[in-house]
Parts: sequence; structure tokens; C-alpha cells
Amino acid sequence: MRRISFMIILVGVTQAQELPTGTPRYFGMAITEPIKKLNIQAPKKINDHLFGQVIPISEKHNDIYLLEFVLDSDDPVHFIILDSIFDESAILYFIDLDNNGWVGPYTKEIFRDNGQIITGQMRSKNILVELSISHSSVPKNHLGSIIKPSEKNERSLAPKITYRNFNREQNNKILLTGYWPPSNEAIRAFSQNHLLNPDGWIGEDWENRGYDIVSYFPIFTEPDCESCGQGYGDLEVDYQDTSEDWWNIVDSINPIAIITFSRGYIDYSWELEWQYFNYFYWTGDFTDPYYPTPTPPDSSVPVLTRRYSSLPMDSIVSKIEDSGLGLTPYIDYTQGAGAYLSEFMGYHGVWHKARMDSLNIPCIVAGHVHVGGLIDWNTVRQAAEITLREVIKVVDQYQSLLGDINNDGVISVSDMLQIIGYLIGNLSLDENELSSADVNFDESVDVFDLMLISNIILDW
Repeated sequence: MRRISFMIILVGVTQAQELPTGTPRYFGMAITEPIKKLNIQAPKKINDHLFGQVIPISEKHNDIYLLEFVLDSDDPVHFIILDSIFDESAILYFIDLDNNGWVGPYTKEIFRDNGQIITGQMRSKNILVELSISHSSVPKNHLGSIIKPSEKNERSLAPKITYRNFNREQNNKILLTGYWPPSNEAIRAFSQNHLLNPDGWIGEDWENRGYDIVSYFPIFTEPDCESCGQGYGDLEVDYQDTSEDWWNIVDSINPIAIITFSRGYIDYSWELEWQYFNYFYWTGDFTDPYYPTPTPPDSSVPVLTRRYSSLPMDSIVSKIEDSGLGLTPYIDYTQGAGAYLSEFMGYHGVWHKARMDSLNIPCIVAGHVHVGGLIDWNTVRQAAEITLREVIKVVDQYQSLLGDINNDGVISVSDMLQIIGYLIGNLSLDENELSSADVNFDESVDVFDLMLISNIILDW
């Protein structure tokens, strides 16, 4: 088991960005006075004078304000941070006092063209807010409100899935990629590189499921690094290197499915990213040129075009929750995936799937998972394998014609009528029919499946 280390993140244009740049001051402070507590129930707008009654702790050139939110439940929450009142010198963290994980730091530069930022998701009754500002600054409440996660079921209406049969013997590779630890350790056993995986590749016909699993990730001098830097080898933490290696890899193995991983918040989360943007603005990496070239990277679509995950996110969350691993899985419906190398790689995955769809070449699913930085190596491997099994279930389902509920070889209005009859209670569907009707893989048959089948019939 790896030691628990506090790896660092810097949140960029949106949330969930991973840069090794800082730790909350709270962990190294000698606190002698009780920390002020505030009982709060989400959702709630936060008082403008939040820090007015907090006595700061003076350190060098900064004042550190600590305020503990005591929530009425441990339901997941986000905080909204407002640009209009964010001080130039401010550094903001949110610390989970139950496990000493955190999200942040949040600084003025993360806003750029955004008026507000939604933080990463937290699930704790006791959340400590740490605000650091210069001695010359007046403390402001940088928080607009505390909210509960959005249930954006419109994700089911993401770009249509192309349904096709495929020959598993000709196309049986599943690609896994990683960046910083522990995401590397989640997939190391699937590397075919003996130097990276001296214990030997386990991916051939993995678990006798009919698929070869292969993984690629950069190497770091210290495998359990905190400030990891760029690394070296495949998929270095560098825009140009990642993109060049990426297209060489997918062209050589022609994956039937893609899961990209990277380190996320410094906690125990298993965060499935819903959407990825063709950004013009990215956060700089370690080596000149510091930004994607070209930018935006995908010239086939307009800037800020969204591409969506097609991972079976609901079933992955359900299986991780039921696994007993002690992780917090969730789907991130807020904004993008960080506008740094994590989102860049995640975008490449869903971009490749879209390209294959346009060529009618099977690439069934693609999407990105942010891995909590406090997860030990044994646990992270188990969670990755659970995720992989759910993806394989989806790929297996593509061997039949999804949406062909009456099994007549075509998708037609008759199949829509089957779903309508089921939804209004006039018709029952057996297990195979329900599986064919669940075309968006959310483990339920509903109006969203009906709309997707309608799109298929109309060839939208």
C-alpha cells in the first residue's frame, strides 16, 4: 500500500485541474484558539460578511482565515466562487475534516472569462474553508452559495451513438491511459512495457472476457511523487508530447473502447467527467510551447465545442458505491474537466471516438476518470478494474443491435411503440428486450432512450 501523501492541485478555468503547486496552510499551522463554526444547510446563499467575525492567524506576509462549515448531512455539495469579489492575493481551499482531503487552491487567475467557478464535489458534514490573503487586503466572502450537485439527465441526449456490429477477433483492444499517481498505479498491470510493469502484462484476454487491455502512462523518477512535473516516456505531461503519442497509440492499436485516467482532487473520489471542451485557453504546462499547438486543438469543430463521455457512468458509480472500497464515486456535471492535461487527454479520447464514428469504425465508448489523490494503490487498482468491467459490458452489448427491441433486424417505429407501451404500463419487456431498449446505458428504460431511438431512425 502506498503511503498517504498530500499531492497538490491547482484548479484552472473550471474545476478538477491537477497541478502540483500547494497545500493548505492548515496542515502545518499551530492552532491554539477554537476555529469558528457555522451551521449550514445546502442549498444556501452564503452571507456576504462570512469572514467578518473570524480572527485571522498572521503568517509572514499573509493573514489566514479559517471557518468550519457544519452541514446537516453528508450529502454531496459544491461551492460557487464569485469572480467579482475575488481578491488578487487570495488563495482559497476547502478541506474535508473527516479525511483531511481537499479541493483547491482557487485563485484569481482561474476565472479568466468566467464570472463564477463551481468547486469540486465534497461529501462531508465538516468542511473547513481556508482563506489566505495579504496583510494589506480586506477579507471578503468569495463564496456565492453552497449547492447540491446537478442531476443533468440531459446528458442522455449527448451526441448520438452510432450502433453497429463488430468482429471482436479483429477489434478487441481496450486502451487505458494515465498521468500522475495514483492513476498510473490503477493501470500499471496492463502495460506491455516490462520496464514499467516488471510483474508481467495481465491484459491478454483479461479475465477471459475476450478483450486485450493495454495501458500507457508517463514515468516519474519517484513513482509516488507529490510534485511530479512532466515525467518522461509515453504521454508526458506536455500538450505536444501527449498529442503526438496519443495519435500514434490509437492508430496502432485501434481501440474498441478508451478510458483515460488522471489524478483528481486530493481525496477519495472517483470522478467521472461528463463533458470536455475544445478550449482556446488552456493552463500552461512545463515546457515551451506551454499551450496546445494548435489551439484549440480540434480544428474540425468551433472553439468551445463540447464532446461528451460515453462511459456507462451510472453503472460505474453504482458498482463503486457497492464495492466496499470506501471511495466517493460521482459524475461531474459541472463545466469541464479542468482545462489542463487531464481535460486535454479526456478530449482526445472522445474526439477519437467521434472520428471513428464518422468513418463507421467501431470505437464504442470513451471517457475520463479523475482519481482521488489519497487513494492507496491496491484500492485504486480494484476501482479501475470495476470500471473496466462495466465498460466491457457495454462493448459486449454492441454485438447486438441496440434499439432493436423486437429483434427483427432493424430499428423502426415498431421498436419505439414497444418502449411507449412499456412506459405507460401496457406492455412488459423481458430481460433481453430491456437490455436492447436501454440505448444510453443508464440501467433504466425511459423517455431518453425513446428519443435516441427516434434520432437513429431519423439518422440525426
